[in-house]
Amino acid sequence: MGRQKTKVPEEPQGRLDTSQDPYPAANYLAPCNKETITVTLYGATNLPAGKDGSEPWPYVVVKTTSEKANKHSPQAMTSVTSEPTRAPVWGDTVNVEIQAEDTGREDLILKVMDNKRKKELVSYDIPIKYLRIFHPYQFKLEKSEKKDEAAAKTCLYATVVRKGSLLPRYVGCDHTALEVFLRGVNEPLVNSLKPMVVIARVVPNYTEFKARQARRDPASVGLPLTQVSFPISSPMNFDVPRINQNGYPQLSKPGGPPEQPLWNQSFLFQARDGATSFSENTALVLEYYPSASMQSSEPWALNQPLGVSVLPLKSRLYHKMLTGKHLQGLQVERLPIIDTNLKTINGEAPSVNLSFQLLSSERPENFLTPNNSKALPTINPKILDENLGAIRESWSMSSLDSTQEMEELQPRDVEMNNYRRAMQKMAEDILALKKQANILEEENGMLRSHLSQQSIEEQSRAEEENLAVSMKQKLLLNELDMKRLRDRVQHLQNELIRKNDREKELLLLYQAQQPQAAQLRRYQDKLQKMKALEDTVRHQEKVIEKMEQILEERLCERKEPIPSNRPQGKPIMASGIPLGPVGETLAVDLYSMLLAENTRLRTELEKNRQQSAPIILQQQALPDFLGGTSDKFNLLAKLEQAQSRILSLENQLEESARHWAREKQNLAIRLQEQQHGFGQPPNSIIIDQPNAGASKNRQQLSKLETSLPSSDKKLNRPSDSQIEISNNQKT
Repeated sequence: MGRQKTKVPEEPQGRLDTSQDPYPAANYLAPCNKETITVTLYGATNLPAGKDGSEPWPYVVVKTTSEKANKHSPQAMTSVTSEPTRAPVWGDTVNVEIQAEDTGREDLILKVMDNKRKKELVSYDIPIKYLRIFHPYQFKLEKSEKKDEAAAKTCLYATVVRKGSLLPRYVGCDHTALEVFLRGVNEPLVNSLKPMVVIARVVPNYTEFKARQARRDPASVGLPLTQVSFPISSPMNFDVPRINQNGYPQLSKPGGPPEQPLWNQSFLFQARDGATSFSENTALVLEYYPSASMQSSEPWALNQPLGVSVLPLKSRLYHKMLTGKHLQGLQVERLPIIDTNLKTINGEAPSVNLSFQLLSSERPENFLTPNNSKALPTINPKILDENLGAIRESWSMSSLDSTQEMEELQPRDVEMNNYRRAMQKMAEDILALKKQANILEEENGMLRSHLSQQSIEEQSRAEEENLAVSMKQKLLLNELDMKRLRDRVQHLQNELIRKNDREKELLLLYQAQQPQAAQLRRYQDKLQKMKALEDTVRHQEKVIEKMEQILEERLCERKEPIPSNRPQGKPIMASGIPLGPVGETLAVDLYSMLLAENTRLRTELEKNRQQSAPIILQQQALPDFLGGTSDKFNLLAKLEQAQSRILSLENQLEESARHWAREKQNLAIRLQEQQHGFGQPPNSIIIDQPNAGASKNRQQLSKLETSLPSSDKKLNRPSDSQIEISNNQKT
């Protein structure tokens, strides 16, 4: 359907011209030690549209997995369609060469691209090792819905042929292949409007083939397709049976012009397919279809042919082919097209010109071309009936008539020709055997090297397995040790975390106990000072008791009778104090005042004792409350209240102590003055001083009774006036 080409430029070109080169170079064999994959891309249907719904400008890139891995620029690609479409028709043929030793690991990649967006539309990977040598695969490639929903409806139609450097030779076959070269229609046609394509096949039984076509068997009508769904589930999709009753059809390119189609197409049928086994029922069948049907929505919907040409391949025809001097073939100048409505300008049924030859070598050097096929002997078959009965043949050469030549040949010449042909065939067989022996030796050498490599690999594999087992054991032990160490590390980490938490708690507790310890030390100092104050107060009590005893003694002395020898009019003075009515009154008042003051001081000391005891108990209970963190704030608040109250009590006690010391001092001074006779009038002492001191003492006592909850730290230090009083009392 398009021009055959081996390489396409990297950038896709425009639409190629479908007109054919009248003399193309046909080559079925790949270079030595290589294989050629020939791909003919006919068309595609239901290509994915763009995201915006626009139609693509499709073309196909053909490459191998090694080219893809090496990121080589693609060299095999089709042309770009002339307009955007989702159902393109290309008809281009591309070739891809690979090394013969790499076929087992290479894949053929068919990738449909969008030339406008430079984006891949759909891709198919075909393993080359699944393809049979020289078998034409007519593929219908599609994607599985599970793998790619966007391209599930897309179908790509292509013919793929894997070509080797040698034609395979099969057991029981004297020849390797049958080559058929189709030139074209001999006379112009009057009712052909479109180019035609030809489907050629060799059927082992033409009668049964016609019966199957009459029953519309899909395998015998048109071009059967090999449907392959990707990803490939099984290599059996590429399996080719040894014998097919419908033959293995091959499709030609379109022949033009429509008035007189010209193909110059060569078909190669392998001996494996039974093409070289000439028999009474074997026939070469050529079916003609309009190429316009290839451009429909179903590219291979070839249902009704325009005509059929049949060439019976009988044993007599096989013997006649062996009479050729250089090429074992024949040419048929006018093979009629039957079952057709086509007419020539003369009103007759059209006919075609074709040539065919048997190939005996695995690497033949001469294939049929338009030039060398004219040198073959010519046969003009005339079919007598529809069942292809007897064939009346007339043989002719380009210069002499074959009938006359056979009559003139002597029996000796015939024998010499047969001997010559036998020797030639023997020489070809010997050369072929030598080539085959060389190939087998090379293969044996390769197999030996592979075997040695495999033995070395097996030894190394055994060593690697032993090493792997030992390494696995070591790895298992290391994993166990690692697990044990991991558990140990985890345990130590947990212990460290617990110790850190405990340390934090201890630090917080230590920080909370620092002010409490300082407060406790202050309280202990206060307790010591309170003990000293209590000692001082006890000493003062003793002093007071002594003073009371002295007063009582003085009072007793006052109550003694006055001696008779005392002079009249002057009172007697004891210890320098004048006696008499006024003096007695003064002593009684002084005694009552001192008793009141003594009572007041005893009351004040009792209060101090009662108030000091709760402070001691509270200070002893303070450490018990330090363990609880919830009462810390309450304790601090209580401490602040106690400290404020202690400060106030300190001031009050200082004032009361000073006032008491002053009164004591004043009373002692007045008492001494009265004893020595230097005092003021007794009325002022008795009336004024005690009243003022009593009022002040009552105010101080009222203040102490209302605000004295605990002792002060300054009470332990006696004032200067108290020290003076104690000294005076001692004196």
